[in-house]
Amino acid sequence: MSDRIEYNNSTSKQLAIVHGESLPEDLDFAIALPQILHRAARETTGILYLHSDGTETFQSYADLLEEARYILAGLRSLGLQPQDKVILQLNHNKDFLATFWGCILGGFIPVPLGVVPSYTSDNNKANLLFHAWQLCEQPIIVTDAQLIPAIQTFLDAQIVAVEDLKQNQSDNNWHHTQPDDLALLIMTSGSTGVPKGVMLSVRNLLVSAFGMASANGLSRDSIALNWMPLEHAASLVMFHLTQVYLGSQQIHVSNEIVLQNPLKWLDLCDRDRVTATWAPNFAYGLINERLQGLSKQSWDLSCLRWMGNGAEAVVGKTTKRFLELLAPYGLASNAVSPGYGMSETCSGIVHSHQFSLLCAMAHNSFVEVGTPIPGVSLRIVDAENRVVEEGTIGLLQVKGLTVTSGYYKRPEYNCEIFTEDGWFNTGDLGFIQNGRLAITGRQKEVIIINGINYYNHEIEAVIEEIDGVEVSYTAACAVRRDEDTTDKLAVFFNLSVSDDDFILEIVKQIRKVVTSKIGIYPDYLIPVERDVIPKTALGKIQRKELVRRFEFGEFDLILHKIQVLFNNQKASDLPRNELEREIANIWQEILGIKQVSLHDNFFELGGNSLLLMQVLAQLQEKIEKTISTVELFQYPTIATLAQYLSQDKTEVTAAQQGQQKAQRRRKDKGTDIAVIGMSCRFPGAKNIDEFWQIYAMGLNQFPFSAMKKFWRRESTLNC
Repeated sequence: MSDRIEYNNSTSKQLAIVHGESLPEDLDFAIALPQILHRAARETTGILYLHSDGTETFQSYADLLEEARYILAGLRSLGLQPQDKVILQLNHNKDFLATFWGCILGGFIPVPLGVVPSYTSDNNKANLLFHAWQLCEQPIIVTDAQLIPAIQTFLDAQIVAVEDLKQNQSDNNWHHTQPDDLALLIMTSGSTGVPKGVMLSVRNLLVSAFGMASANGLSRDSIALNWMPLEHAASLVMFHLTQVYLGSQQIHVSNEIVLQNPLKWLDLCDRDRVTATWAPNFAYGLINERLQGLSKQSWDLSCLRWMGNGAEAVVGKTTKRFLELLAPYGLASNAVSPGYGMSETCSGIVHSHQFSLLCAMAHNSFVEVGTPIPGVSLRIVDAENRVVEEGTIGLLQVKGLTVTSGYYKRPEYNCEIFTEDGWFNTGDLGFIQNGRLAITGRQKEVIIINGINYYNHEIEAVIEEIDGVEVSYTAACAVRRDEDTTDKLAVFFNLSVSDDDFILEIVKQIRKVVTSKIGIYPDYLIPVERDVIPKTALGKIQRKELVRRFEFGEFDLILHKIQVLFNNQKASDLPRNELEREIANIWQEILGIKQVSLHDNFFELGGNSLLLMQVLAQLQEKIEKTISTVELFQYPTIATLAQYLSQDKTEVTAAQQGQQKAQRRRKDKGTDIAVIGMSCRFPGAKNIDEFWQIYAMGLNQFPFSAMKKFWRRESTLNC
């Protein structure tokens, strides 16, 4: 059955509503998720894992099932009952999937969250763990043994090592679920870091897996490759559950491998004859940048039949350039498939296979993302919730069997997101033309970069905490210049002083604060006068007007001035030895700067997480030392990084010794104290963090561990 389009009988005009194909009558909703893994276990196919250290492991579906049974037994031995929540904090994809299936077999609810470089209260991703743990009634956390000390210093929770869970006897008795039972809780990072838990049922997941396969022509013979983190709904549902549902081959590559060398993505597609893969738009831009000026590669990409492009705004020129550059390697002209979905819809619900026909669209400035999968409907409505005519931009609403039933323990949000007639408000704006959807923007102030949502006001708030930045004249916007292959973050701000040295120092501070606290790099920092920031009569900043003026080139001279200030700054404390000079050379090449000081912070100079991966790749190649991204985050200056790399890795640092002492003291229940307020001055330390570092080195011996644990958890202390 083809997509159905509704008409307005009185005007004979098409309404902006389209229904996906009907689901087949023989689709079995009574099937349980454990059954699809048992069915896949009869196949010879399975999962190939490419680990961050370059090693590879193959795991058949039968082996995955057996490992999940060990973990099921371990979780049951801890007293877990069906529908209990389990937070997943796992570094390795193999452990992640085994634990995920251990939860599914037991009827427990996996809550996947990404591992963070450091578990501290000023890290938004770490706070996401804390808030998720609270929301889910303080459940068990499953993690790697090596991460337990770091998490325990941050959170007083029951934490179990996945290595220990796998030591149990196999448990062959899996829990029988109903189609509408809760099966998965995906956390979305809301404003101020407080997450909402998207509830996905067994039915949601099964219909999504079927829809992904049927809409994109996937079968038992398909070979799928994913390198995005598995806590992302698209990775977990579209590139794991779908393949288990089909019994087809799947490959999971450590995120670091591709971020260090984006061309590795295509190397693997060629080597393993991959037929289906995906990435957000920024990854296609990375490939374009790397291919420019390179000698011809030896790829044969004719195997690729479907490359999903979603999770953030799809840039037409980026995708077209990607197809042009890879045409000589056999990539089909229609291989890239723009799509649309969100965690609340169980990942992708709209897929396009007509990208090469976009030039014929009337609204060719927006990329068409296609038609809905079976079982899903779309409509565009106005402010009064009335369906508009085709071609009219309005609010996108969706309905169907992949749509969440709501947010976990958030009834106030559930009342907002669903209409009286059962449609889900996506918060996105778009239009439908000829039965196909195009996205034009967001209804609310949200920035989506590299597939992650960021709230404008949250970014602005942390910037306005910096001394010298004038409050209420800061605007964070998503912008795109001609050379940009994806949306970038621009921040407009007003300063109390206009001295060049002061401007340079504030720009460095903004970069550091936004990168460390929000987790996003501000590409364009633009100091302006107050009257440059447009406001409404009620004082609301008009961000769209700033974006328009930015893209018109109005702020180019200011951006050029900032770059000149960075280029002309005199670097003090220049590198003193060969190791420091080698690190400095790598930074200068990747950041595009002339000089760098021993004590300059990588993120203040313009570094971001993607550039950090390039630094990691070059360091490992040129200095022949093993180092992780976590360590690069911990040592963001040349001086600290060189000192760390020069150490004997068998030595335990003073800080680590202090953490171990704190862990031992934590076991003493008698030393716990409660702190309800705090205002402190520390001799020899500027703040509580610096004081704790001194204490951790063993210079003070009083029982401060409970106070420090409490401070990490609470944001109301005045320090």
